[in-house]
This record gives sequence, structure tokens and C-alpha cells, in this order.
Amino acid sequence: MKKKSYIDSKSNQISLAAASLQNKQLWNRIDKQLWDQIDQLVQEKLQLFRQEIRAVIEQHHDPQLPLSIFKSAASTLEVIVKYLHEAEQLNFADIAKLLNRDQRTVWHAYQRSLRKGIRPRQEKSAEKRAEKPAEKSVEKSTEKKAEKSTKKIADTSSITIPVSLFARRQFSPLEVLVSCLHQQQHLSFAEISRALLLSPKTVWTVYRRYQRKLNQEQHHKNQDKNHES
Repeated sequence: MKKKSYIDSKSNQISLAAASLQNKQLWNRIDKQLWDQIDQLVQEKLQLFRQEIRAVIEQHHDPQLPLSIFKSAASTLEVIVKYLHEAEQLNFADIAKLLNRDQRTVWHAYQRSLRKGIRPRQEKSAEKRAEKPAEKSVEKSTEKKAEKSTKKIADTSSITIPVSLFARRQFSPLEVLVSCLHQQQHLSFAEISRALLLSPKTVWTVYRRYQRKLNQEQHHKNQDKNHES
């Protein structure tokens, strides 16, 4: 009886050893280069997956800037940097990434904002500028239709501007701000003028400059397409 159990146990060991040997021979027959290719493919897929996750996170992390902060004597960039650093508590490296700018540029903008103290613009001077005859004529020609359809002053207190818009370096921050208010928020130049405490002529000039750059950019893209075809 003992002899039979001993033989059975040895038979099982031999069977397991044979199966293991067959598996090793099977693995050895598979080309090592193939496994290297599979491993490389897996690593590439993982990298793409990480990039997709990062893109989704960055897309959903787009701070909103209240329109009210731009009623300041400081430049648009200085106001944005100060708000992101102090209100959103972002460091200069993160702000630089959001705005697509060099970190040193962001730091200097913040330092300038501190020196200026971010004082509000004087509403009286803005109103006086708006009353000048030359600027009245510009406003009349550019906003005639808008003024007819706008009986009440638009409520701009709830308007926010996505930070991601200011990452477009081909436009100045003020050009981006004015174009967003005019095109996306559907404010007239007169309403933008009141919201930013700028003269209507300044707002109109900034928007025209934005449109000119946009047309030039589109023209270059069309030329590139023609060369490719």
C-alpha cells in the first residue's frame, strides 16, 4: 500500500515536471522580440491614457475671472496674475502654464501689480472721455444698431471670463477680454466701456485690432492649406 502511494506521488511529480517543461519549451519558442514589441505597445497605451487623464483634469480646471476685477488702473495681465495668485492661491508656475507665458513674465506682472496697488480707474474721467465729440462719433457709427436694441443697461455683475482664453499669445490680454465680452457675452462697445471704465473709442480700437490679427491668422492658415494641396 505504501509502495503504491509512493509510486503515485512520484508519478504526479513527474507529470507536473513534464507539464512545466512543456510550458517552458512553449515560452522559449515565442520570439523575445515579439514580447519586447508587446511591452512597448502597452507602455505607449499607458502613456496615452495618462495624457488623456491629464487633459481632462486641466480642461475642468479653468478658473473663472469676475469681470469686476478689471475695473483697475493696472494692465489686464497684472490684474489676472494678482487675482490668480491671491484669490485662487495659485503659484507662479501654475499661472504661467494657464496663461501660456514665461514664469518670469508672470512674476514681474505680479510685482508691478503690487507697486501699483491695483487702484480702480476713475469713473468720472472715463465719463468725460466718453463725452468727447470725436469719441461720440465713433460710438455712434459702431454701436447704432446695438444702442437701439438695448434699452436697459446690461447687468455685468455675474459675468466671468475663462482664464484659458488668455493663453492665446497672438492677442494681447485686453484684446482677448474685449473680444470675449463682445462676441461671447454679446455686450455692446458702450456696455464694455462702462464695465471696464474705458472710453468707447479705446474699446472699439482694441476690438478692431483683435479682428485684424484674427483675419491675418486665418489668411496664413489658408495659405498653408493651399501650399499643402
